[in-house]
Amino acid sequence: MRPGGGAQALTTHATGTAGEQEGEQASLFAAPAVPVPDPAPTDPGRENAARVRGLRTTAGFEIVDELPVASVRLIGVLPHLDRPFEYAVTPSTAAAAAGMRVRVRFSGRDTEGIVLGRHEHPSTDRALAPLHRLVSEDVVVPPAMMRVCEDVAARYAGTVGDVLRLALPPRHARAEKADRAAAAKAEEAARAEPTSEATAPPGDAEQAVQVDDAGSAEDAESTSSGTPQTAEPRTAEPRTADRYPGLAADRYPGLAALLSRAGSPEGPVPRASITLDPVDAWTVVTAEALEGLDPAHGALVIAPDQRDVARLSRLLQERGIDHEVLAGTEGPEKRYRTFRRILRGATRIVLGNRSAAFAPVQDLALVICWDEADDLLEEPRAPYPHVRAVLQCRSREERCALLFLSSSDSVPLHALSEAGYLARLEPVPAPVTQVRPHIVAMDQYLRDREGPSGRSRIPQEAMRVIRTGITRGPVLVQVPRSGYVPAIACTFCGTRAQCPECSAQLSISHRGGHLHCRVCGRREDGYRCPECDRTQVRAMVIGSTRTAEELHRAFPSSPLKVSGGAHGALEDDDVPDDAIVVATPGSEPAPPGGFAAALLLDADAMLGRAAFDADIEAIRRWRGAISLVRTADEGGEVLVVGTATLPAIRDLVAHRSRVFLDRVLADRQDLDLPPFSRVAEIVGDKTACRSFLDSVELPDGTAVFGPVDLEGPDAGGRARAVVRLEPHRSRELADALRAGVASRSARKVPGSLRVRLDPPDVF
Repeated sequence: MRPGGGAQALTTHATGTAGEQEGEQASLFAAPAVPVPDPAPTDPGRENAARVRGLRTTAGFEIVDELPVASVRLIGVLPHLDRPFEYAVTPSTAAAAAGMRVRVRFSGRDTEGIVLGRHEHPSTDRALAPLHRLVSEDVVVPPAMMRVCEDVAARYAGTVGDVLRLALPPRHARAEKADRAAAAKAEEAARAEPTSEATAPPGDAEQAVQVDDAGSAEDAESTSSGTPQTAEPRTAEPRTADRYPGLAADRYPGLAALLSRAGSPEGPVPRASITLDPVDAWTVVTAEALEGLDPAHGALVIAPDQRDVARLSRLLQERGIDHEVLAGTEGPEKRYRTFRRILRGATRIVLGNRSAAFAPVQDLALVICWDEADDLLEEPRAPYPHVRAVLQCRSREERCALLFLSSSDSVPLHALSEAGYLARLEPVPAPVTQVRPHIVAMDQYLRDREGPSGRSRIPQEAMRVIRTGITRGPVLVQVPRSGYVPAIACTFCGTRAQCPECSAQLSISHRGGHLHCRVCGRREDGYRCPECDRTQVRAMVIGSTRTAEELHRAFPSSPLKVSGGAHGALEDDDVPDDAIVVATPGSEPAPPGGFAAALLLDADAMLGRAAFDADIEAIRRWRGAISLVRTADEGGEVLVVGTATLPAIRDLVAHRSRVFLDRVLADRQDLDLPPFSRVAEIVGDKTACRSFLDSVELPDGTAVFGPVDLEGPDAGGRARAVVRLEPHRSRELADALRAGVASRSARKVPGSLRVRLDPPDVF
């Protein structure tokens, strides 16, 4: 085991470096192995050698002379067995070393594990079983990465085996064989023609070998950078940030200082965040940061969406920057081949989404994360770590610089900046019209000036923005929900219309359609409000399909595109110059020339979500759409249709203001909400949830809320409880929950249970 735990400093308001703790991180659980009697050996020499070393082994195999004991961390075992186990090294597995994959027999099953190290003597006097098989001689988990996995498991009260399952892609034998051949031939070519290798782009020889050995069309589509070939982007007027090389370093002077310290073996590790102005495309800033990095160092770039990764990959290809794309959408063979190329250092730059956070980049010096507040960066599998925490662990263990880029400041990053963990890099002051579009909220003055139509969902001012915008370029219309009419309410009392069978929301899927349930499919022709017994209903939210239908009637000659929901995401190159694009948050395309105007509809509905962070999330989604619009000097304008006096909308209109975020943090501190408290959610069967709370030994001062029975169509007889503790004792809470889960597993308590720390939707 290693010193330092890492749970405390990984809270969102952490002080100092991430994960630093004092003391030793001892083994949390001890599961005694069943002693196996040592029968008479078939080889007396083997028996004498084992006795000389003080080893007891099961019968039927021989052991090696040097370092015959291997410590193995198993993957996929129960929580109370999440600790290293010792096995005897046989001659067939003599090459096993720290970080390699092995197969062992555990509890009568063939189980995968990672070797932690080799030893001369065991730490137990019980009989050792043999290493069953050495899966591969690749060191897939270097020591630093193993420490990262241990930190993440301790931070989120999970098991190291579950974290390793997230970090390692499944092995693919054919991909490994083809990549070994590619590496060998590339090495021969490098020795035979050193001058040619110096002038040729890196990876060309390997690419040729990969295509010849694999012989598949999937391999032939890979470029020397390991990314799929894409069609040449259509020519369009470049944005301001694309016209001037080196603009990112000029706009953000602190970025050059961070890059100069990236990869330094001594001194403090630079960690910073940048809230980009709309004029600064994050892909351009990232590409220039990668260009300014020392060529001997490695870099990792994480983006929430695969389209974001593809955009950055295209830009790096245009600039001739060799890179790899490690994405979860690739097939198992291609993904494992990319993983091996990264593992052996064939490239120094890796792009990916959530699954690439554990990529084993060689000589990692810089980690860049775009839009860390996106919910796509929240891992849905146990132990449910956030990419932000994983990257913080890597920054600590591998001493790599950490840079967060976003179009809107988030609460976790703001708290980390206030605590001194992150440096906030501000841009050089510039006229507002040069860095962002003209943003206007539909206030009372505009509504009164327009008359009765000013209080409609799409007022005449919005029609004017669209009408003038399509003469200069495409126009973006953002709506909160997809579908036609996804939510219905009673016209008289406002009660939501729910299905009498499963209690899910009733909706309308198309024009002239009937009320129906999206869960059980029930058609409700005779709906009556359960509160006032009336039959009239109204739409609570208008979806993207209904919005597109209305806009098509108003602008029949303009091309109309719908992005998001059942229509799928619209590609960047599929946006005509004079089109109207109706998109849901997160599905907006990014045309090369930018949008001429944007319309943000139903702002009040976006702010009215049943979540404690609805206002922060709404601002993030709005700023993401605004970043796709041209600057005011280029004619770009944005209209927000909502209550203009709401603090969130006022913050959107203001330029780089922190008043609203400071107010949100002050309110959360008064209410003991994250990041000013560490919160865990316990969800499971009613009996299991209550018995767990009764048996777990929570730290003194822990506030327990619940358990309460869940409601809704997905309740299924489950209950939910929330525990909360002050953040400086977050490690105590994580250790207590981790021990409680392990104890429950050892006692084989029936019922399902899920423990999750820092859940995004806890309140």
